[in-house]
Amino acid sequence: MDPEQLVAARTLELDGALNLRDLGGLPAADGRWVRRGQVLRGAYPGFADPATSPHAAAQVADLGLRSVVDLRRASEAETENPPWADHGVTWLRWPLVAAEGDSWTARYAGYLATRPETVVGAARAVMDPAQRPTLFHCAAGKDRTGTLAALLLDVLGVPAEVVVADYAHSAAAVAAVLDRLRDRPPYDAMLAGTTLAGQTPRADTMADFLAGLAAQGGAEAWLVAHGVPQAEVDAFRADLLEDGPAA
Repeated sequence: MDPEQLVAARTLELDGALNLRDLGGLPAADGRWVRRGQVLRGAYPGFADPATSPHAAAQVADLGLRSVVDLRRASEAETENPPWADHGVTWLRWPLVAAEGDSWTARYAGYLATRPETVVGAARAVMDPAQRPTLFHCAAGKDRTGTLAALLLDVLGVPAEVVVADYAHSAAAVAAVLDRLRDRPPYDAMLAGTTLAGQTPRADTMADFLAGLAAQGGAEAWLVAHGVPQAEVDAFRADLLEDGPAA
């Protein structure tokens, strides 16, 4: 199965969900596979919001979520947020922020450079077995979410071409995501003057980001250099990788 097919097979179709998929079901370079049902990535989790979906409680229960890692800024979270406490889910916010860059690749690198402690906090929350199954998300599920997904998949040894395919798959959801966000503050101001083409993920953007990360030794080296204990990285890999093809 080619990378695009592998990624598409992991998409989760839930009422109120946009750009939601399992980080599991992807191959690692050592022949193992990333376990399913442990780490999810997505756009704003409308599937968990009763204001968006009448099936919210059942859908969260079916996923078995213990925690959610919110990568949005405070102004975004204050505008809308599912009632996670009502679902019995721990809400953790680690906002990824960066100065405006001259490209998406530069912005993604900026998340790591501007406030690396938030990237580290988000990664450690996902890697913590006590928090899984977990979901991490931002507003659209493509940029902040895509950056964290790339770091985690690189740590797990998922080949670069598969990480790129996972990132680029968000392109299919961008139009629907933008339609939802354009008339909502603070996104109305943030998206003013932007185009669908300019917001659509491109494979070369993530390929360039991964090349820059590789020049720093890769995701594992970056995380350890910024304070993540090596034992946590090793335990995450041991827990998330399994033998044999994904079910």
